[in-house]
Amino acid sequence: MKARLIQKPALAFLVLICTCLCGLVFLFAYQQARESAISRLHDEQMIHAKQAAQGIQDYFSTWSGILSSMARMKEIAAADASGRQQMEFFYDAHREQIRSFTRVDENGIVLVSIPQREAAGRNISAQKHIQELLRNRKPVVSDVFRTVQGYDAIALHVPVYDGSRFRGSIAIVINFQNLAKRYLDVIRIGKTGHAWVISRDGTELYSPVPGHSGRSIFANGRGYPSLLAMVQQMLQGRSGTATYTAPADGDRLGTPARQLAVYHPIAMGNTFWSIAVASSEREILASLTAYRNRLVLAVLILLAGGVAVSAFVVRAMVIVKEEEAHREAEAELRASEQRYRDLFEHNPAPMLIYERGTMEMVAVNEAFLIAYGYTLEEVLALHLTDLYTEEEKQKITEVAARLSGHTYVGEWHHRRKDGTVFPIVVTSHDVVYKGRTCRIAVITDITERKKMEKAIEEESQFNRILLEQSPDGIVIIEPDTARFINFNGAACRQLGYSREEFAQLSIFDVEAQETHEETRGRIAGILANGSGSFETVQRTRTGELRNVEVHAQIVHIQDHPVYYCIWRDVTEHRKLEEQLRQSQKMESVGRLAGGVAHDFNNMLGVIIGSAELCRHQLPEDTPVEKYLEHILKAAQRSSEITRQLLAFSRKEIVSPKAVNLNSQVIDAQKMLCRLIGEDIRLNFKPATSIWTVLIDPSQVDQILMNLSANSRDAMPDGGTLNIETANVRLDADYCRHHSGCTPGDYVKLTVSDTGIGMDRETREHIFEPFFTTKGLGVGTGLGLATVYGIVSQNNGFITVYSEPGHGTVFSIYFPRLPDVEADTEEVDVAIPSTGSGTVLLVEDEEMLLWTTTRMLEEMGYTVIQAQSPAQAIEICGKGEAIDLVLTDVVMPGMNGREMTDRIRAIRPEVKVLFMSGYTADIVAQRGIVEEGMHYIPKPLDARKLNEKIAQMLAP
Repeated sequence: MKARLIQKPALAFLVLICTCLCGLVFLFAYQQARESAISRLHDEQMIHAKQAAQGIQDYFSTWSGILSSMARMKEIAAADASGRQQMEFFYDAHREQIRSFTRVDENGIVLVSIPQREAAGRNISAQKHIQELLRNRKPVVSDVFRTVQGYDAIALHVPVYDGSRFRGSIAIVINFQNLAKRYLDVIRIGKTGHAWVISRDGTELYSPVPGHSGRSIFANGRGYPSLLAMVQQMLQGRSGTATYTAPADGDRLGTPARQLAVYHPIAMGNTFWSIAVASSEREILASLTAYRNRLVLAVLILLAGGVAVSAFVVRAMVIVKEEEAHREAEAELRASEQRYRDLFEHNPAPMLIYERGTMEMVAVNEAFLIAYGYTLEEVLALHLTDLYTEEEKQKITEVAARLSGHTYVGEWHHRRKDGTVFPIVVTSHDVVYKGRTCRIAVITDITERKKMEKAIEEESQFNRILLEQSPDGIVIIEPDTARFINFNGAACRQLGYSREEFAQLSIFDVEAQETHEETRGRIAGILANGSGSFETVQRTRTGELRNVEVHAQIVHIQDHPVYYCIWRDVTEHRKLEEQLRQSQKMESVGRLAGGVAHDFNNMLGVIIGSAELCRHQLPEDTPVEKYLEHILKAAQRSSEITRQLLAFSRKEIVSPKAVNLNSQVIDAQKMLCRLIGEDIRLNFKPATSIWTVLIDPSQVDQILMNLSANSRDAMPDGGTLNIETANVRLDADYCRHHSGCTPGDYVKLTVSDTGIGMDRETREHIFEPFFTTKGLGVGTGLGLATVYGIVSQNNGFITVYSEPGHGTVFSIYFPRLPDVEADTEEVDVAIPSTGSGTVLLVEDEEMLLWTTTRMLEEMGYTVIQAQSPAQAIEICGKGEAIDLVLTDVVMPGMNGREMTDRIRAIRPEVKVLFMSGYTADIVAQRGIVEEGMHYIPKPLDARKLNEKIAQMLAP
């Protein structure tokens, strides 16, 4: 009894062990069989996928080649009657394969459509593939679309050129059902095996599931993440295997089922599709049902008869199953090879097959024999390298030796039998042909494409030369963002930016006059009208404001409107216009003043004469005599005002004579001292050997009295009045930068004071009649107008320099009176332009800044402009190379001495040249320029400035 009790647990234990072992054997064997079946399925699926992909690629490559040949015909490009006839012949010859043949112009307008002639004139530029064609000007394949006839179709467009000019495209429409039937419907693996194709944007182009074609795979596959994960790989152009869950085909309830699939890309010119071949996992597992049953039986036999017999049976069954599957695969492969051979023989593109190891030619198609001029026997006697030029034979040998297992695309040159060499693109991949390891290659002649590319490059180079050589700035602006898309070097130079800096800017960064809203409104107006011209103000990199004349128009680049502008810097032109207007205004005011004074003088003559007659006829000590005396005094004072007006208008009767200005000033000193008072010191610095001038001496007295009176009023708390004389010679260069003067010898009379000075607005009006800053009844406003009229009457000119709080300097230039004792006239010599180095010019007066810059540049110096001391200090802090600082002495906010001290704290070695319209002694009195510092007076003489800078920069 005890033994029996022990036997039962032992037996149960043994049975349990055997059962576990058999179960493990069962699971392992079944899993191996399952994986083997899936692997064979994937191999078969991939063969179908690659064959379909290669067939579709070759199909479109063939049609692209045919259409490219048609596109080179002049009749097709012109789309004339002959071209239409050619298109009808072509359509009649291929009507079994294509649905329509269409000619589209460069704007997307249908010119000819066969057989749908009513489509002519239709605008199809909004279609996505047409936009891509017009943008890239390369062959394009459309997505699958539903025609009005009710079938799915694909359009293939090839660009048409007339010489190098793009003239639109020719296109064929292919029935997608025929293409699918030829390459996709034939894919049948078992009962559930099928293929589906998506475009590069995820649209299902072909699907056996009703209602899926033409919709997004992301919409159809919503809720199935494993399917969408495979789609992401397909949209990246990859090839591989995957398992996903999706509704079974034909299942109206949408019951999810696992699918075993492979996917592979289909490359077609501008786009690509991706094909997936899938089979139901349930069908694959169902095919293993019999095997599973036999395996269970074997396990039972194993339990009954032993582990060894069971293992043998299982192995035998696996071997039988594998051999059966292998035979089926071989049969399918042979059928596939036959289909592939048919495609090879009838392909319109030249194709060849060569053996990888020996590079012997194994086979070619009929198109190759026609294109190369060989017979089949001659080709089979060649090696692959015999088709290449001598320069490329060694290289193609090295490249071919490295090719294995992947598709190759490359550009080479081939030689025909007659010796002509032409450029080609070759596409090749591995293939087994008649048991030999080979590569098959498709040849595309690209002779016309190369010619077109060369023509395009030459035209592009010509356009670049025109753009860069223009003296005006040319910019292309994106209307939406106002950023610069393209520009020439002149635009950068006008605003002082490098090309890299300018590329980061928008129109808002340089526009100084308009607000952002105004600029956007102007761009919108140009967009609406197509073109426009206007003038604006732009800000340079250094902050300088420039007047710019803009001519703008809207042009289209790749169907996108852009803002094309030509900028012309008219700053100097506007300054010259302003100078001319000022001169004309003074001339007009002078004529008006002269006319008024003449008539007024006549009336005064009547008043004075009548008053004198009345006074002589009245008895003495009559009360009326006092009234007549008041009338006479008022009339005489009015007569003085009239004389001043006549002097301003150059109509006063004068008696000019040869005058030495030194003598005139000496004679007038006592009178001037009484005029200005004791609290103002008068200094006179006469020049030795002063030249004579031709002027009425009384007019010199008027000038001295009026200027001295103004200086007295400007120094209510006392000060210094300086009068100087000097001989100066003004050359053409000086006169070019200073309006109102002509080259020649002059005697310069300078009257300066240490008074309150004037601001810019006051300086612009001081010579106008009746303009005064004094209180009511204090002044007539004719003093400086009289001075201006006297100087102009004697063919001279006058300049004024003044800053608030720093006094005023009047410089008057009278032409020299030639005489026998005058010094021999020196010959004007052009200003040497041999200067070198960089000058930092600091000047707050914009016009003077511009004038001095041009003088320095003509001398050969590089100029960096600064309109304020703060800007000059900032420039020095950036580390730019500066050889000399040329700065004004008196400026708003900070004088030149203070600015120089701060600059030398940064750059101790810098050299500084001060300039001022004040005389040197006035500047020294104010402590701005100390002894030993370099100084040059204004207005600047170009020759003296050049000599001074050269002296300072000399080593």
